[in-house]
Amino acid sequence: MSEEVTARLEAVAARLERVAAKLGGGGGDDDEVPIYVADYEAIINKEVKDLAETIDKIGLEGAKQPMLDAFANSLQLVKRISKSKKPSAGELNEFLSGVKTAYEQLNAKAEPRGKAARKSDRDLEMIYTSVRECANACNWPKYAAPGMTPKQFIAGDCGATSSTKITQLLLKCKDDGKKQKGKDISPKLKALFDKLEEFVKEYFKTGVDWNPKGVAISEASASGGSGGGGDDEKKESAAPKKKGKKKAGGAGGGGGGMAAVMGDLSKGLSVTKGMKKVTSSMKTKNRKDRSGKVAAPKKPVKKNKRKKFGPPTTKFMGGRWMVENYDESPDILTVEKANLKSNVFITMCDMSTINITNKVKAVTIDNCVKCRIFVNQVVSTVEIVNCKSCKVIVVEGGKVPSFAVDKCESPQIILSRSAYEAQPDIYSSNVSAMNVEVPGKTENDDNKEFPIPEQFLTKIDCKTGVCTTTPTEH
Repeated sequence: MSEEVTARLEAVAARLERVAAKLGGGGGDDDEVPIYVADYEAIINKEVKDLAETIDKIGLEGAKQPMLDAFANSLQLVKRISKSKKPSAGELNEFLSGVKTAYEQLNAKAEPRGKAARKSDRDLEMIYTSVRECANACNWPKYAAPGMTPKQFIAGDCGATSSTKITQLLLKCKDDGKKQKGKDISPKLKALFDKLEEFVKEYFKTGVDWNPKGVAISEASASGGSGGGGDDEKKESAAPKKKGKKKAGGAGGGGGGMAAVMGDLSKGLSVTKGMKKVTSSMKTKNRKDRSGKVAAPKKPVKKNKRKKFGPPTTKFMGGRWMVENYDESPDILTVEKANLKSNVFITMCDMSTINITNKVKAVTIDNCVKCRIFVNQVVSTVEIVNCKSCKVIVVEGGKVPSFAVDKCESPQIILSRSAYEAQPDIYSSNVSAMNVEVPGKTENDDNKEFPIPEQFLTKIDCKTGVCTTTPTEH
């Protein structure tokens, strides 16, 4: 019975220590390492290391070291969070200068200028851009609600750009060797961005929780961990802790048993001399950030997937190729057999990528959600109906005479230079948040995005009886 009681007391103490560590050491030792430091180191030791090895494997020169330097710089910041007060934007930028340097080094490879641009390899630049976004993701501590959160920055900005570039490489590149490089690095990039997203969602969902009583970030000492435990001071402070744990373990192993517990209780108030005192402000009833209500645990929200009327298929029926019922397809759905005499009809597809490689008569996209459709050449029109957050991308060398968009939310049309120079007609009705993206004046210029009007002003001239309608501009 005595061993059972002692084991239960030790289990309670261990749980309290883990909670304190996860919150940054709130009630424990000042030198205790928060759990998020160890988790961030684990990402660097696994996902970042795997990506670095793949960069070596595919021979991506000058990309490995800047990426590793960026994560090393961000790790130093993570180790100081629990001991630092909130820094100013300038202080944070100065501390993360290593991330900025790494980004600039990778950007020089991704977007070369001058003589280097004339000798550059466009396909490899897409891979460099994807790796550059990994270094850029190390800037996540700069973001916090009510603006963009760290999760939104990593997933919606860096991760989306990296994924798009790799997808474009796999679709456009005709060199099998370079395409294989993209296939090799793609899963490593995805694994890294997924882990970073999970990390910030768990520990820094709305932004970094700085220590109001901490010091300036440049003066704070780094919390320990596998990557930063080389100071003599840390070694000295670690020794008594180890000794204390050994002593506690000996007591729990049956050396004193219930007699030891009762002996401590007989000491009365003197047994609590070594414990920290609870001040009035620490009591739950006096804390403004706590309430007496006990919230029920939230059940995980399941994604409500749309009901599909049939299995996912790509088939030829009635003079047209049907692509239907695909949901989060991991592979690019390529419609290779469609030709000039057939149409392509895409319907009831969610979060999938479809590639139409040949010249076709027409393309219709109906009732799809978050899909990307790559088209080459179309004889008549590309029609988008009842879709949400879908993108139609005309690849380089392709042309589309006209687009018709009806009853859609957040549609986007991206034109390559050849499609832009063909000056397509774009008809829209009952759409919201629609954008058309076109290339810049030169290859080195950024793309331009044009919002399609949603509101219109109508005036009727009482003298002439003429009715005029013009889009409103804000």
